[in-house]
Amino acid sequence: MSIQNNQKLSFTQSFEEILEAVQPMITAILTQLHIYKDFDYYRHIASIAVWRAWLKADSAKGQFSAYLYSSIKGEILNELSKEKNYRERMTVVDDETMNYILSEQEERDNQKNSNSLEMMLAELKQIERKILLLYYVEGYSDLEIANALDLSVVAIKKRRARIIQRLKHQLFRVE
Repeated sequence: MSIQNNQKLSFTQSFEEILEAVQPMITAILTQLHIYKDFDYYRHIASIAVWRAWLKADSAKGQFSAYLYSSIKGEILNELSKEKNYRERMTVVDDETMNYILSEQEERDNQKNSNSLEMMLAELKQIERKILLLYYVEGYSDLEIANALDLSVVAIKKRRARIIQRLKHQLFRVE
């Protein structure tokens, strides 16, 4: 690839001068590789390649412009390869699909927990089920439950706490 205006590149030039001189080369490489989107990103990759080549340049190893060309093209090809591998590994899911998947999973979890809880409640003694029903479903106070079941308020509070603790332990042990 030739440099615009027949400029010769030398190892003694500053990085900025070299970068300015190779802009047409970078554009030609990007066009040759059919890069039409993320153009600025790949131009930046090329600039980094120029910087690395400028740091490693050795006059004994040959023509600097050829070394620049291969360095730039190689870095861009490496980046294209990384992008391709990333796209192959990643699955992009839109919000609607993700919400559907999450709601389905949540529904399955709720169904499993609901079935487990129903089985655990069925295993409770009748008085234990009655205490939970009156408190959580009917909205009775501890005093009202105590009067209905002919027990003390303290007994109702302790029994309810023990029942809830036992159900939590069983429910989380099942999962």
